[in-house]
Amino acid sequence: MRNIFGRNPFGRMSYLLPSCGQKESIKNMKIEELYIYPIKSARSQSLKEMKITIEGPEGDRQWMLVDETGKFISQRTLPKLATVEVFHEEAALTIGFQKMFFKISKNNSFQRKVKVQVWNDSFEAALEPDLYSQALSQYLGVNCRLVRYAPYSQRRVRSLSMDWKPEVRFADGRPLQLVNLKSLEELNSRLATPVSIDRFRANIVFSGNTPYEEEQWKRIRIGEVVFSQPKKCSRCTIITIDQKTGEPFGPEPLKTLATYRRDGKDVFFGTLWIPENTGIIKKSDTVEILE
Repeated sequence: MRNIFGRNPFGRMSYLLPSCGQKESIKNMKIEELYIYPIKSARSQSLKEMKITIEGPEGDRQWMLVDETGKFISQRTLPKLATVEVFHEEAALTIGFQKMFFKISKNNSFQRKVKVQVWNDSFEAALEPDLYSQALSQYLGVNCRLVRYAPYSQRRVRSLSMDWKPEVRFADGRPLQLVNLKSLEELNSRLATPVSIDRFRANIVFSGNTPYEEEQWKRIRIGEVVFSQPKKCSRCTIITIDQKTGEPFGPEPLKTLATYRRDGKDVFFGTLWIPENTGIIKKSDTVEILE
């Protein structure tokens, strides 16, 4: 595979915990980081501002790898996916690994339809050119196909309102994930080796006042967008994978979380939300509790 742009678009990505030392930032519940994950389970892309669509952050989980049966592939079974770099921009998606990178144009006829499955949801997606699937298959060591959420793709979110039928692309359950840095600080105080926020693959990271306080909220505003119908985020073995190397590092922090954040079979950290409208949110914004 050859380099077709002339320069690496990724640059350095920071996965370190942002500083929370300023009391004013914590008091105001400031947005510290914004991330999208253009390919489900691949590396994150840090943003200064984020456009929210009816399906979630623009470009977030818009692509996905599936196996020969159409079932989604994630870090749960393929941790190496964490090392695939991605860069979403207006005209194209850039994918990179092993110092090589290629660009997929946003222009697509969407004529190559394929049935895909994300958990219990089955729906149609668009198959990208075979060249890209072959390159990713060779790097990852498994046969996979790269698909895109298309204009005809339709995956509904279960809503509390009969009149409101929101959508989600390839994310696990809801369009957006919110994580509180105070919750991470509390978790790290229990760990022998602290973990960074990238383990949890959130879209919005904010400085809260107390750990897990967001689980009590019902409706919030960030920037131009109102979010509602929250759900606690159930965690799996992905949080045990180093997001820089793609290597699993034992049972932590899932093991420790399970000692005090378990409810039945699930272990929770962070919350999932549905946007009520479209708009822009920025790192300088704060979280406003509406209900």
